[in-house]
Amino acid sequence: MRAEFSEIISGEAEKIDLLLKTLPELEKTEESPWTEVLEAEEYALSAGGKRIRPVLAVEFYKLFSKKHEAEDFVYRAALALELTHTFSLIHDDMPEMDDDDMRRGKPSTHIKYGAALGLLAGDGLAILPFEILSDLAEKGCVSFETSIKLIKTLSACSGNRGMIAGQVLDLWSEQRAADIDGDFLRKMSELKTGRMLKASCLFGAILAGASEDELKSAELYAENIGLAFQIVDDVLDVISDAATLGKPIGSDSERMKPTFADVLGTGGAMLEARRLSKAAADEILKYPGGELLSEFALSLAERKN
Repeated sequence: MRAEFSEIISGEAEKIDLLLKTLPELEKTEESPWTEVLEAEEYALSAGGKRIRPVLAVEFYKLFSKKHEAEDFVYRAALALELTHTFSLIHDDMPEMDDDDMRRGKPSTHIKYGAALGLLAGDGLAILPFEILSDLAEKGCVSFETSIKLIKTLSACSGNRGMIAGQVLDLWSEQRAADIDGDFLRKMSELKTGRMLKASCLFGAILAGASEDELKSAELYAENIGLAFQIVDDVLDVISDAATLGKPIGSDSERMKPTFADVLGTGGAMLEARRLSKAAADEILKYPGGELLSEFALSLAERKN
């Protein structure tokens, strides 16, 4: 892996981190009991993470706009993706869902702030992206048509036909090992993990004014890396440890939820993850400047956390 690749991805993630820390919508302008929910939101956002989704948006914008740097409004739009992703993590960790006490090496938001504030913090982060995306149009950073496309993409990918649908299938799969096969796992993963990665790639493409062919390539890339990402997640839950992952391991097994590691075996699962990563890499190499996104896709099959 080129050092330049790692540096670019890390640099963009650092920019996202800085913007999250200074997000004006989370600024506490007065002392009031309601500001505790803002603290809970900030806590969840500050837990770290790779910032994969906003970074993908930025890189797809640069690829299809043929610009070496992304403008400020692109980063602001990309924040909406990280806010939505963080809301899903807060809710996923709660007892009614995955019941995980740790997230990225820290107590989960509902453990730190209690279930009620944890739930409300997730709600707040789910709603805020639509204010941010609307604001981009009101301030003239993007057209109203572009803002509507972004809002529609985020709503469809995160809502009850996307990420939420995937979570419903995930809950349904508990203690139903006999009913679960590879096709079910693919559909669940395409919804739960893949749809938000699809939104991320499409955000950058939409902001860049991409063609229909470019939009289709962004979707295909996202579908492949989304599935590869989930497969590797399932394998790491078996072969890694909590210190490395920053979250409990073996929780799927405890809740009797079949995974790709169960259905394909860890070796077979990793072979499939590498195949999918390569398919994504090959798809994006059709475009001049696609080398970085290609390397990113290939790196997913080799990640350790």
